Amino acid sequence: MRSSIATYRESLSRLAVEVDDAAADEVPAPSGSAAARGGDPSATPPSSGRRRRYSRPGPGSGSGSGSDPAEPDEVSKLREDIQKLQASEAEIKALSFNYAAMLKEKEEQLGKLREENGSLKRNLESCKAVSANSNVIGTFERSPRSQRNSIHENSLNVTKQNGYGGASSHGIQPNGLHSVTGQHKGNMLEEERASFAIKQASLENEIKQLKQQLSNKSKKETEIERRLEDENKRNGFFQQELNELKINKERISTSMEELHKELNEKKSELSRAQDELSRRDKEHISDGSFQSLRSMLMALQKENSDLKIERARLEADLKSMKSTSQKTADSTSDNNIPDSEKVKEEMEYLKRALQDASHERDKAVQDLARLKQHLLDKDIEDQEKMDEDSKLIEELRVICEQQRAHIMQLERALKVEIAKQEESKRIINAEHQRSNEQMEDLKSKLASCMSALESKNVELLNLQTALGQYYAESEAKERLGGDLAVAREELSKLSESLKVANQTIEMSRREKEDIATKLSQAERMLADGKRSMQKLEDDNSRLRRALEQSMTTVNRMSLDSDNSVDRRIVIKLLVTYFQRNHSKEVLDLMVRMLGFSEEDKQRIGFAQNNAGKGVVRGVLGLPGRLVGGIVGGGSSGKSTQASQDSQSFADLWVDFLLKETEEREKREASEAAKQLQEESQTTSSSSSTQQPLQHPSSLAPGPFTTTRQHQFGRPDSEFSTVPLASYSSMPTPFSRPPPR
Repeated sequence: MRSSIATYRESLSRLAVEVDDAAADEVPAPSGSAAARGGDPSATPPSSGRRRRYSRPGPGSGSGSGSDPAEPDEVSKLREDIQKLQASEAEIKALSFNYAAMLKEKEEQLGKLREENGSLKRNLESCKAVSANSNVIGTFERSPRSQRNSIHENSLNVTKQNGYGGASSHGIQPNGLHSVTGQHKGNMLEEERASFAIKQASLENEIKQLKQQLSNKSKKETEIERRLEDENKRNGFFQQELNELKINKERISTSMEELHKELNEKKSELSRAQDELSRRDKEHISDGSFQSLRSMLMALQKENSDLKIERARLEADLKSMKSTSQKTADSTSDNNIPDSEKVKEEMEYLKRALQDASHERDKAVQDLARLKQHLLDKDIEDQEKMDEDSKLIEELRVICEQQRAHIMQLERALKVEIAKQEESKRIINAEHQRSNEQMEDLKSKLASCMSALESKNVELLNLQTALGQYYAESEAKERLGGDLAVAREELSKLSESLKVANQTIEMSRREKEDIATKLSQAERMLADGKRSMQKLEDDNSRLRRALEQSMTTVNRMSLDSDNSVDRRIVIKLLVTYFQRNHSKEVLDLMVRMLGFSEEDKQRIGFAQNNAGKGVVRGVLGLPGRLVGGIVGGGSSGKSTQASQDSQSFADLWVDFLLKETEEREKREASEAAKQLQEESQTTSSSSSTQQPLQHPSSLAPGPFTTTRQHQFGRPDSEFSTVPLASYSSMPTPFSRPPPR
């Protein structure tokens, strides 16, 4: 029972953990996919959303693509298992309430039995007091009615000790005569015994029902364990899928990190391109100095043209001066010689000035040509450089546009991934919270189940202790009944002694001394009676062990002894057959016990006649109930006879021994419970009341000891020498042999 409760507890804990894992794996699907399917978003199974969230979409697939249709069925199965566990918990509570009610009923019955035992004790004490104060009644002056009552009472004692009428009754002998006052108490004792037998039968039925309920509960627990194993397998599969999804998540995180690295690289390239553009802008600024040089060149060209115009004017002035000088020279050659010298000097001066001007003009022309060539070279270089720069700028511009577009795409993808990650975090947090709530609910339910199981265990232990006390008290009641019979005999003897004491008043002092001596003798006899009782109990235990060994031997041998009969029975049948002068009844019994065939019956000239009980008992000396089962009376009908004929004698004998062994086991169980209670000192009151009740039994051990002898030691029985098995094959006192 403890091991089954421990396994049930472990299975409940495993189920709670697995349900928590399954609840943590459940994620509600997005509303878009549910709306696309045309259903309620709240009715979408959580596992489909989890699959969509963790599955990486392909190049042409959407974000809300399909879910696994098998997972809702598994979740529903888990919920059904939880409901079944709740139903089993309700059944356990109902069983605990039933056990509590049954325990209360047993306690009430035990209280009633205690009250009855107390009333019996009080009646016994009152009987002793009445016997001390009543007149002397003759021991041998009894009516036939009292004799019949005493015989009936002794028969009831023997049937009670043999298992309530299940043992042999041929050894009952009328022990002695009883007084008239014991008749009413004998009737009361008979009624109490009958009610006790009914109560014991009802208790046995209830114990069988409880065992059946426990077996059903163990079957249910095995079924629940099997389901839990299936759930463990499913949860393992779910755990594997969860690990795969975690691996996919890690891959996505690594790809995001790579994208972040690429984005940083593109940003660095963009910054380098911007630096290059700024450098190009600076170079454009240097082109401004080139423009200033060009303006200087234009100024020089303009100055050159001015110089050319001045030279042409000077040449024209020179020509005019030459013409005027020639005219003047012709007219005034004679008169103006000194003036001509002056004019020559001026002309030389003008020539030198003209040479200087032409020299400067050539120099300016050379400078101009050199500047033109330099400007042309500079223009060509600048043009080539500008062409290269424009091409590079266009290329960089295209690259920048591409990088901007790629950066925009990456930013959009990053935003989408961040949004998805936030959504997944939110959903996971919600699922985690919901799973925590479910886990708390399951823990509370598990705690309630465990408390219910503990209470049930306590109630079962209390019920077992109550049953043990009940059996002990029932055994004490049986002993009190035997002591009551002995006390009645003692009452008759005491009444006779009181009569003698009343007739001899003058010798009262001497009688008092005699009574004192008798009291000491009675104490010694009580001690002797206790020793004899202990010896009888030892003999009883030894005989019970021998009977149990014989039972095991008979059970072992009964498997192959359906067609065999004890040879002593055959010898007894043959002797009786010839002693009765070939009696038909004995022949009928032989035919039925030995299983003659039809051909054998025709050979011996057998005619079927019904036989009575007296013949079989005279032949075998068997119990009346067993003989009725074998032969059957004339008024029992042929149906009973036909049903009993189909059984062999070995089967009937084994059934008889099984019933006797069962009844002795019950008595031994009650005695063991009583001994345990006496050792724990919980029933001190009952032990203290048993000692004065055993006092009268030591005075006259006649009926009690004779019934024990009739019960266990039958020297004249044909079956008293059954071979005994070894002690190794002896069953335990509480084990019941399996019925065939």
